[in-house]
Amino acid sequence: MGKVKEEIDRMERMGVITKIEEPTAWCAGMVVVPKKAGTVRICVDFTRMNESVCREKFILPSVEHTLGMLAGATVFSKLDANMGFWQVPWTKESAKYTTFITPFGRYYFNRLPFGIASAPEHFQRMMMTEVTGGLEGVLCHMDDILVWGQTQDEHDVRLHKVLEKAQKAGITLNMDKCELTRHTVKFLGHVISADGVKPDPEKTRAVQEMDAPKNVSELRSFLGMVNQLGRFLPNLAEKDKVLRDLLSKKNHWYWGTEQQASFDQLKTELSSTPVLALYNPNSALKISADASSFGLGAVLLQKSDARWSPVAYASRSMTPTEQRYAQVEKEALAATWACERFSCFILGRPFELETDHKPLVSLLGGKALDDLPPRIQRFKMRLMRYNYSVNHVPGKSLWTADTLSRAPLRTARAHTDTSLLEDTNIYVDSIISNIPVSGDYPKKGKRGGTTQNSSTRDTAQEI
Repeated sequence: MGKVKEEIDRMERMGVITKIEEPTAWCAGMVVVPKKAGTVRICVDFTRMNESVCREKFILPSVEHTLGMLAGATVFSKLDANMGFWQVPWTKESAKYTTFITPFGRYYFNRLPFGIASAPEHFQRMMMTEVTGGLEGVLCHMDDILVWGQTQDEHDVRLHKVLEKAQKAGITLNMDKCELTRHTVKFLGHVISADGVKPDPEKTRAVQEMDAPKNVSELRSFLGMVNQLGRFLPNLAEKDKVLRDLLSKKNHWYWGTEQQASFDQLKTELSSTPVLALYNPNSALKISADASSFGLGAVLLQKSDARWSPVAYASRSMTPTEQRYAQVEKEALAATWACERFSCFILGRPFELETDHKPLVSLLGGKALDDLPPRIQRFKMRLMRYNYSVNHVPGKSLWTADTLSRAPLRTARAHTDTSLLEDTNIYVDSIISNIPVSGDYPKKGKRGGTTQNSSTRDTAQEI
């Protein structure tokens, strides 16, 4: 409880929140999340209030238009707004709607909090009008700002203007995430350099590095994904014929050079145009996520010309701890991981979140945080900054995510954020340390940690 009071006092000193005594029409609940540094994060559940919030529509420039402006650019810088939302002040009238209750009284936000449905659009509009508005060679997407120039001098002049406007608007930057005077940067799923603009290979790595199927079941899953995504591929029936022949009960399973060549060709075509779409910030978006017993798979889809086209793929193996999750927790993990993996595309945008696990519709949808199991609660808190609606679809309609989850990248742990698992362990340790026990349990080890036998630790991991 002392750490919670310290964090609330810190936020109050920063001017982020203010204590209030008078009655307010709205009052939300507070949820405390332990952090790696030993501190805590204060989260507020605005689920009920969001049902009454009107969202503003803010049209973003298309990626095609933006990439066309980069012709001839050779020098780039990428800036990151520090704790972005907290840099946007609230009006007095709006602030009282963000009142939340704590053991130490009620407080309201003076700054834009995470979890408000309209916050991303409001933040994007503020950044584009007050920081990057009217400037050449500058692009803003949420808290990321890209600056470019054809020469070093042109780049430096533009960067100086951006920094001046940011300072005038009271926007501070996170220098740990800023990249200054680079010849290659990643932005919105593209690798940008003097040589031009190329798709980020990370978007398609989940498909490109997929292992060949080892049996009919795995092959059927892969071909289901091909039929779902590659329906506009020319001569598809000819390209996958040698693979479809293996599905016949009359044929024995045989995987030779001809089958491997067909498999590799299909993977390449699924990872390039016309199958892979160029991200459009004004098109409808959908994320399909799925979990198998040992892997996670997801695909970001974009609606164009009345059809859904893939923008990016992702997959990874689960850790031994994650493999012991209940299935509903695995599905919630898949949804949360997918949203964070595609965050640069979906932050500030409404999108659909597809799952074949029906309980997730209510668990990640309108159900209050207090009514959720601890692990699901933690996943939903991580999703609070996104504007999503959860939809249930039959498993047969989730071919792509299902296939990727059953053939996950074995090296993905080295390329992805491990904070989901770290948060789990921190949360477990927090619970254990607060269990009222007597005697010497839990005993302190030499490094100040708790000494537990394997069965105790396994139980703790399952909490």
